[in-house]
Amino acid sequence: MIESSKVEISRDSPTRNYDDVLMYSRRLPPEEISSEFAYPVTTLPRTLADVSLDRSLEVSVPLISQALRAGKVDRSDITERLVKGKRGRRRALLAVELSSAEYESPAEAVCAVKFHRFGITGMVPQVETFTESGRFIGRNDFRHKCAAVAVEVHGVGKFYLSPDGPDEASKTSHQRNMDLLNAGFTVFNLSFGDLFRPRIFAAIKRAIETANQRKTG
Repeated sequence: MIESSKVEISRDSPTRNYDDVLMYSRRLPPEEISSEFAYPVTTLPRTLADVSLDRSLEVSVPLISQALRAGKVDRSDITERLVKGKRGRRRALLAVELSSAEYESPAEAVCAVKFHRFGITGMVPQVETFTESGRFIGRNDFRHKCAAVAVEVHGVGKFYLSPDGPDEASKTSHQRNMDLLNAGFTVFNLSFGDLFRPRIFAAIKRAIETANQRKTG
């Protein structure tokens, strides 16, 4: 996830790349500079626009999604800064499109990026799932809009930050998983490391295709 440990600076001068500092050649209008810290920094919308231009989707989408979820920006705040002719604009616009306030963790945002990269469509975030009789099973991190396929993304915080404690959170997660399986769902439980294993997403794609084929007979 971390692509660079360098300090990045935007200034109206030629781009320079040093061992510890990367200077971007960018002209900053006064309204895009914030002075709320001890030194001037770019405003949040400008920072997210620059990150989306310069970094991979795996980096930009979690950051944009968190800002959307916190209500600090909206999409237009970012896209209006992605003017035509900027290098990386197409990827940046895609980053904004893939981002969502519905993602509850950076890992879920990365998972959404991987769905895109592996051509997996129709995965809806934060969907409440019920049995055929109407009994509530739980809310899935992702569930396919047509196929009975659910994806859960498990980070350490999902259990250890639970107000009921990690043991109870683990039991609840296990019970929800069993209820989903009994209701006919194919469930994928992903760790953060799984997000970088292509075979996992190939299996998810196959499961969706198989489920859709069964529905169409």
